[in-house]
Amino acid sequence: MTTIRQINKLVAPLIAPPSALVQKAEALILCPVNHIINQLAIWRTSEARHFEVIWHCCPAFADSFTTWWHVTFLQAPSQLWFWSTPGIHEIFIARVNEDILPRMRAAQTIDGFLQHVSEPEFSARRLINHVDTDIRVDIARGDLDTARMKCRALHERCARDPESYWGRIWRRTTDRAGPLLEAGDKQALIALLHEWECDLISRLGLDAIYEPTPFPLELAAGA
Repeated sequence: MTTIRQINKLVAPLIAPPSALVQKAEALILCPVNHIINQLAIWRTSEARHFEVIWHCCPAFADSFTTWWHVTFLQAPSQLWFWSTPGIHEIFIARVNEDILPRMRAAQTIDGFLQHVSEPEFSARRLINHVDTDIRVDIARGDLDTARMKCRALHERCARDPESYWGRIWRRTTDRAGPLLEAGDKQALIALLHEWECDLISRLGLDAIYEPTPFPLELAAGA
């Protein structure tokens, strides 16, 4: 099985200052973290000789960090990652710098994230399938009419079985955001977005690389 020592050696050139990547356990986080968390993970497999390279991205104001949106990168088309491959460390570094890191940077904003998850490879993992995060993104972007409509629909779903697993999760969004959306209280919604974001950042231990920035809703409200 892949060891943390192997992972540390593999990623060492990528985290040397002044790199924008920071290592956290078996993953590299792109920093600074604003509204989107980008994580490049080195995953162990059941085979000691084989590992996986997976990029996850998730809004920092979501209810939790989900691996819902991800891309698995191969060493090359139809080629898995094997520790025994000659020059594997150099191949990995080149792959990250030339392909993976630019894609992570492009998804560093909310609009970039939305464009990223609309790509064909994510056809089975559309944002709309993650309904509570979808509402939060609409609020963050300032599309309050759409967020209000979706929140009403999700509130109705929760009301049918409020103590179900998903009902309890979804209500953490609808119970807080619903009344504010109905009242059109932009300032309270902005404060809620920052609260959600700070909470997840704190739970993930990313405070040191987190850089608070205004949400699109906030910028529009201040215009």
